[in-house]
This record gives sequence, C-alpha cells and structure tokens, in this order.
Amino acid sequence: MTGFHADRSLNRRAFVGGTALTAAMLAGSPLPGGFGRAVIAQDGAREFHAAWPYTEPPNGHFNVFIVDGIMANAANPNIYGDMIWQPFAMYQWGIQEWIPFMATSWGFVKIEDGATPVAAAAATPTTPTGAIGPVEEGANVFQVTLRQGAKWSDGAEFTSADVLATLSVQRLMSNVVWQYLDKVEAPDAYTVNFHMKQPSTVVQRYALRTATQSKAIYGDWAARADELFDAGLTVADDEVKQLLQEFSQFRPDQVIASGPFTVDLASVNGADLTLVRNDQAWNADQVQFDRIKDYNGSGEAIISVILSGVVDYGTQAFTPPVEAQLLADGARIVRPPTYSGPALLFNFAKFPQLLDKRVRQALAHVIDRAQNGVVSLGASGVAPVYMAGMSDTLVDAWLDADAVAGLNPYAKDDDQATALLQEAGWTKDGDTWTMSDGTPAAFDLVFPAEYPDWSAAGADVVDQLVNFGIAVTPRAVTQTQQPVDVDQGNFDLAIRGWGNSSNPHPHFSYTQAFFVHNTLAVNNGGQGMAFPLQQETDIAGAVDLQQLTLDAADGLDEATQREKVTTIAQVYNELLPEIPLWERYGNNVIIEGDRVQAWPPDDDPIYQNSPYADGIVTILMLTGRLSPV
Repeated sequence: MTGFHADRSLNRRAFVGGTALTAAMLAGSPLPGGFGRAVIAQDGAREFHAAWPYTEPPNGHFNVFIVDGIMANAANPNIYGDMIWQPFAMYQWGIQEWIPFMATSWGFVKIEDGATPVAAAAATPTTPTGAIGPVEEGANVFQVTLRQGAKWSDGAEFTSADVLATLSVQRLMSNVVWQYLDKVEAPDAYTVNFHMKQPSTVVQRYALRTATQSKAIYGDWAARADELFDAGLTVADDEVKQLLQEFSQFRPDQVIASGPFTVDLASVNGADLTLVRNDQAWNADQVQFDRIKDYNGSGEAIISVILSGVVDYGTQAFTPPVEAQLLADGARIVRPPTYSGPALLFNFAKFPQLLDKRVRQALAHVIDRAQNGVVSLGASGVAPVYMAGMSDTLVDAWLDADAVAGLNPYAKDDDQATALLQEAGWTKDGDTWTMSDGTPAAFDLVFPAEYPDWSAAGADVVDQLVNFGIAVTPRAVTQTQQPVDVDQGNFDLAIRGWGNSSNPHPHFSYTQAFFVHNTLAVNNGGQGMAFPLQQETDIAGAVDLQQLTLDAADGLDEATQREKVTTIAQVYNELLPEIPLWERYGNNVIIEGDRVQAWPPDDDPIYQNSPYADGIVTILMLTGRLSPV
C-alpha cells in the first residue's frame, strides 16, 4: 500500500520479482506464467480482487490489537478488515454523515455521577443525523445503542459484553480513547455508555469506529485487565505491564467475524489470501460478492501485479509512468483526498540553528511545492495553499474567510527566502550558505526507500535546496527503519508525514505535527524532532502547543472548537515545525467490466472519503453499491 504512510509503517512483503516484471509490463512484454487476466472464478463465484498488504505467517497472526495482525482494524485503519469486524458506524466525509452498522443510534447524554447507568430507551432519543450526534446540556456520556439481532460468525449474539471486552483490551493497550474516558458501562445487552472524564466530540469518532471483537476470543484477557484496573492499577504498574507482555504473545487460532466476510484461514500465504462470505452477518444479503481475493505485497512487486490487470481496486501511490500505463490499459483513476502527505522534518536537537522560525519560513519559500508534487505523484501530488498543518479541505471547513486570508501561503520566492535567512544571521559566501553559528549549512536528508512517491519528493527537495546553496545529501533508508531512526534522532532532515488520513477532525493533524516523531518519539527511545512545545508567536503570544492541540478537540460545541482550531492553524502557519510538501490525492486504480460493474461517477461524495479510513470500497461493498459483472 505504498503511499499510505501510517505512524507505524506497514509491512510490505514482496512476493514476485518486482522491478523486472514492472519494467516488462511497461514495455509491453508478455506476462510471466500465472499473471493472465483471470475474470470469472473457476467455481462461478462472484469474486472481487483487492491489493492490500499484510504480514504473512508465522509473523502475521490474528490478534487484531497488536502489530502484524492480518487484516486487523483494531490498531490501524484497514478497509478490508472493516468488512470482517464491522465498526458501529462509518463516516461519509464529504456530506458529514454517518452510516450505522453495528449500532443503530447514539448521542451525548447526561448521567449523574453515582446514578444507575441509563439504558437507551430511558435516555434522550439519539438518532444519528449528521457529523455529531444529539448533545444534551451537561452531557458526560457518549451512549451507543447496539443493533439487536446481529450475530457473530460462530452464531453467538452480538451484545454489549463484546463491546466491554473490546474496550478493556483497548485500555490495556493504552488506546487514545482512554485519555478521554474513565469508565465504560453496559446497563443492558444493547446499550453502552462511554463515560467521559474529558467531554470531547472526538469521543464519538473513537467510539463509533471501534472494531468490536468477540468476547469468546478476548473475554478472558479483558477480565484479567479489569481485575487489575478495578484494583486501582494503571498501565504504568508492573502487573499491568506484565499482562500486556503476555497479551502481546497471544495468537488466536480462529477468526470470529461480525461482518459479511471472514478469513479463509487455509488460504493465507505470502502471496494472497481469501475472504469468504459470513452468512451470519446481519447485512450479508446486502453484499453482492461471494468472496474477496487479496493480493499481498509492496512497492514494485504489488504494482507489477496491479499492472497485470488481476486487481479490481488498488490504493497504492502510482508514479506518473505507472499511472500513464494504467490509463493506457483502460483502467480508471479516481483521486480522493488523503488529508495528508509528505513533509520536511528537522532535527532541532542536532541543529538548534533551525529553531529560528525565520529559517523554516525561508526554506518554505525556497521549495517549489507544486513542482515537488508533480514530479513525485503527477496530478495526485497537490501543493497545499494554506500551510496550516491540516488539509486545505479542512481549512475551508473550520476557519472563516478572514482567518484563511491571513495565512501565509509561502509562495516560491528566493528573494524572500534570502532576506529571512539574513535576518536570522545566515550568510552566503559565493553560492553556499553558512548558518548563524558560522558552520556550513550542510545536511543529510533521509526518506523511506520503498515509497516511490516520498523518495521522489525527497530527491526533488535535495535538488532544490542544493540549487539555492544549501548542501543536502539524499539518503534512502528501508521503510521499517526510517521512522525509528527519526524517533531516535538519527537524522538531520527527514521526509515523514503531515496531516491525518484516519480522522477528519483537525485535532488529529496537530497530534501528528506536534506529538508523533516529537514527544511520542520516547516510545522508540528518542526525542525525534525535539521541537519545543512552549513557543513564542507573533499571532498568539506565548503558546503551549500540547495544550492547544488538546483544546482543539475539547468540549461538545464545535462552534467553540472552531475558535481553538483557528488559533492552532495560525500558530502552525507561523512556526512551520515541519514543512508540508504536498497533499497526496489518491490515484486509486479501478478496473471496471471484468469482475465488477461500473463504480459511482467521479463526482459522487464517496470520493471525498479518505481511502484509508471509512474506506471507499468498504462503504460501497457493505451498502450493496458495488455489483459483480
């Protein structure tokens, strides 16, 4: 899935010789044996073909909560995992509405402390009508009403006991939702109360996207976690750490699904796996396909498979030559926003000279972001206009016109860049720059070797900075090691992500900017960028960026949140802790007419969804909008 760069890099194992095969296909050479365009399954089943990476066994497994879980959607977004373990609801980003799946209603209600937990029927009616469910005055609970009659693939009923078990394991795993919660209760089999210690609208997002797991698999682990937490222990205590260590070694021998597909365990190998129908699912009859065949792989290898024509939908980042070949072969390309992209990061601990914001502002003026996007990803690499740390699409939705007009676009301007660097004490001797402390402006820039789009972005940044007089040496690092190196401070400059592809609230984009590869780098034994979160700004005076990030999601009134989001957007625009290079719009390949009929037209709102969260194919499949040939 090259091009989707989550905070934890996905394993992208290759299973065919990629470079030679891709080159042969682009040259029009015959395909190797086994890569013809198979259209109809041999048994006549209606089959959909996907391309999504997973870790093959024995390293790959079916503990959905931890690293290398196959198709797991409990720890990271997985658009096909959502068809196995359905969330309560999925969001339509373009029209700001939710589609209910394992829940039927929800809302923010008030339950007095010490009161008996209230069932849905006794609370305020909670009909989901838009982005945020109904909110009672003084609400301190997000309440979810489960779908009655839904069953697991083992025939057991889907109830609140499964949800409680899932949330207890998430608590053991320090899931972010528990930063906002102090307890989760179930007054009956079909009601779950998420009690908020810090009321926030983002609790709805975390809750509704919960991938509930069967208590038959995880109930004993949840009970052990509950015993420790009920005794007053926290994730910082040794007993909880020991339980977490044991749980990280747990390997279920079965998959129990709530969705219309489940994994054919016998089919799983390094090359592909098959999802088969789960007729127990409440919405099984809405899905028009009998199975999904998923091709595993990464980089050149999976692109070679896609070029062979056996895949109906791919979300990889296709370089301009590959995209041109796909179009020439009759494929369709759709371009949903991913609300994220590559950015230039700095090691401030190693180079304190870069802490002067004028230096970063100058570099933003040096880099032609439009050029960088085009050479990296063609029409799908779109330069951000607002430079606010979140997608331009979100800026338009959250900031008023005056605030937007006040944002600095950092247009390509070498003269302005020169003036800013000189103000910061930098000098130029001939064609080369010297920093304010008298040392040469010379850096290495690291980028993940296996990401063709980010690699191209890094190479172009190097060229542009070198042409301006700043010595930069490119260095490709394997994609599994590069983010660890960044967290541990083993870099000068780096290409990593900005924005957020998983959650539409701006809060998550600033979590990416100020915490990931910064304060959260401690999880990998370092301090990452080492960008101080206490800053002096022209726009807002002294600011605490951690508090600003938390405040952006605080409370249940989005109008109040808009003011806080505006402030942090303006602060980001001034400070530029990282320099966004371009926003990645998907160049997702769709093959129509072989196994799948025509997809919705390009102007359908479904293509405003991030392709990696609330997946386009997922919603179309689960609601019956995709039809077999």
